[in-house]
Amino acid sequence: MTTSGATPTNCFEWRCGSNMLKTGRRLLESLAAALFPPRCALCSRELPTLEIICSDCASSFPSFEGPRCQHCCGPVDDPSIDLCLRCGTQLLAVDRVFSLGPYHGDCGRLVRSFKFEREMAVGRWLGERMAAALLARDAVHEFSTITFVPMTRRDRRVRGFNQAEVLARVIAKQLNLPLIRLLAKTRETPPQSGLSAAERITNLRDVFRLLPCRQEHVLLVDDIYTTGSTVEECARTLKRGGAQSVVAMTVARA
Repeated sequence: MTTSGATPTNCFEWRCGSNMLKTGRRLLESLAAALFPPRCALCSRELPTLEIICSDCASSFPSFEGPRCQHCCGPVDDPSIDLCLRCGTQLLAVDRVFSLGPYHGDCGRLVRSFKFEREMAVGRWLGERMAAALLARDAVHEFSTITFVPMTRRDRRVRGFNQAEVLARVIAKQLNLPLIRLLAKTRETPPQSGLSAAERITNLRDVFRLLPCRQEHVLLVDDIYTTGSTVEECARTLKRGGAQSVVAMTVARA
């Protein structure tokens, strides 16, 4: 049965058409992989399909070793202690921080490939991995909205994209949650990587502005967690605007 003489309305016909499109897409991907074999972004091994990371590298992807702080994933000396010195002695705006793994090694290599070499497929892979980690840790119930650390217009124009937004978009799609831009960066700041811990804090003080959209439980996404200054300032701004809780998720922890 059709409407306008051409558009299928029968559910069976629609499913058949959808399955044919999926089959055709898989065939095209297989053909492309055969003609131009992709290589693993970590070990450079040829891959039989249009993947980014081979199964061996994916299964051995680095995770944290040793006892870790339950709040920020930072290292602790005593496995019987739940919190690191900073999280145990300071009143922090961010309620919890998750990261995939340490910045040194493969985790950092992929972040740099995505961020500086514009390997967007690597960013999508990392976003999917972040979403899977949140599901595995049963942390999804802690937030209802996803947002990201913003960039100034100038910085975004220079880089061409906001890496935190790309990651957040993938996570939102994987978890079927709304992605909302809640923050804006109001001025240019020197790169955090070239500053001391104290300078990182003052560098970002009052640099973020809350956009007119109130959300109570927020997941804040960024690429790297170093001293936590960026995440903390964003969380403080979100809570000033009415957020009850802010959970952060990053690819790597330096």
